[in-house]
Amino acid sequence: MTEPLLNLCREMAGMSAGELAIVERYLKPVRLKRKQFLIREGRQYDFIGFVSKGAIRHFTWRDGVEKTCNVNFENQFFTDFDSFYHGTPTTNNSVALEDSVVFVLSKSDRDLLLVECPAFERFSRMVGERALQQAAECAARLTWDRPEDRYLHLLEHEPDMTRRVPLKYLANMLGVSAESLSRIRKRLASSVFS
Repeated sequence: MTEPLLNLCREMAGMSAGELAIVERYLKPVRLKRKQFLIREGRQYDFIGFVSKGAIRHFTWRDGVEKTCNVNFENQFFTDFDSFYHGTPTTNNSVALEDSVVFVLSKSDRDLLLVECPAFERFSRMVGERALQQAAECAARLTWDRPEDRYLHLLEHEPDMTRRVPLKYLANMLGVSAESLSRIRKRLASSVFS
């Protein structure tokens, strides 16, 4: 099950078979049942996760309201950067939307891996840069795009979101109510058939 992650290491950072074997030694699989938490707010997010199978939803509570921040699917990384790098308690929760397998790399193991396999540093930097770019694009879309445009972007670029994420969480991520998202979907469906 580590093969997709090792393929990414090979493709992005040109790692050799020996380097991939070193990386694989440090990965720990975590199997989660649907609705099982991987981490809860108030704890330290002291690992980087890679979704091998399933879907992990990340959410926080604000003023008693649950706010879905993101959902990660197969072949995607996640962590709480502030908690991971600074050791602060996270304000996020991570829970399996489906039965899932996540490979985790603890901060201490990551530090050892960076020494033992310098090519992993290059890979980590590339993954981090990609995550920052995606976060900036998402923030811009939330700021400037209409909800309908944000939904169309998901349909085109992240179709798993629209197929595998329940409407209430999807609407939450788009910054609209479930009712508003239902209306957007109906309007788009009727325009396709008219």
